[in-house]
Order: sequence, then structure tokens, then C-alpha cells
Amino acid sequence: MKLKLNIGKHNILISAIVLILSVLLLINRLLAAGPVQLILENGQAVPVEGASYFSLNEVLFLIVTAWFGGMSFLYIFLLSNESGAPALKENTAAENKSTAMLAANLLEGDEKILLQKIVDNNEILQRELILKTGFSEPKVSRLLDKLERRGLIIRKRDGMGNRVLIK
Repeated sequence: MKLKLNIGKHNILISAIVLILSVLLLINRLLAAGPVQLILENGQAVPVEGASYFSLNEVLFLIVTAWFGGMSFLYIFLLSNESGAPALKENTAAENKSTAMLAANLLEGDEKILLQKIVDNNEILQRELILKTGFSEPKVSRLLDKLERRGLIIRKRDGMGNRVLIK
């Protein structure tokens, strides 16, 4: 039996841990006290902080740590935008569909039939509307023009035809 390690689900957690560790390591290195010298003055020891410089190893450590922290932050930020967007689109699509259903109830005749077919399919090719409704091509085109002017639908080019979407 093979043990599968599914890292895909834990990417955000790993990125968050790397980000936190990077920030803590950077803070620790940058706030570390420099060398302290003791000078004897009048019989008393007086501490004097010397100028502290970073060694090449410390500079490389800071660069690598900052890079890992930055990449982790960027990954979390981009992934949160991607995962948040579809939920918003789904919610908006549901709202658009309910609004379109309400609009379809307010319309009369052929416009109502046409909009109902569009709502039922979410998006549909214009030539499919001709087949499903039995209306002529010019009639479907005129009805879609009216619905588009009213702001109920959007037509987008799709090859040689149009794809009709709820607005």
C-alpha cells in the first residue's frame, strides 16, 4: 500500500509557516545587539556599544530569509485572490439568474420565451435559440437586440456566431 502525501491541500499552511518563520528570523537578526565593549573610567566599567556591521554570511542569510518570506506572502496573496473570485462569480451568477427570472416574468410574448430559454441554459449559442424556439433567424436577432438594449443579456462573438449570456 502506497502512502500518498497530498501537499496540494496544505500549500497555504506551509506558506504561512514559512512566512512567519522568515519574519521571526529577520526580526531576531536585525534586532540582535551588537558587540559591547567595557571601558574603565575613573575605576568604573562603562559599557560602550561598538559599531556593528553585518558579515557576508549574515547578509546572505537576510537576503534568503527575506526572499522566502516574500515568496510565501505573494503565494498566499495570489491564492486568496484566486479562490475568492470564483465564489464571488458564482454568487453573482445566481443573483443574475434570479433577476433574469424576475425580468422574464415581467416580459410578454416572444421576448419572454426567448429570455426563459437563455435563463434555463445560463449561456447558449444564438443558433441554438433558433432551434429551441422555432423562431426565424431575423426574429431571434431582433428580439435579442431588444433584450440587449434593456440590459438583460450580453452577446459575445463565438466563432461564426454569438453566445448569449445573462447580464
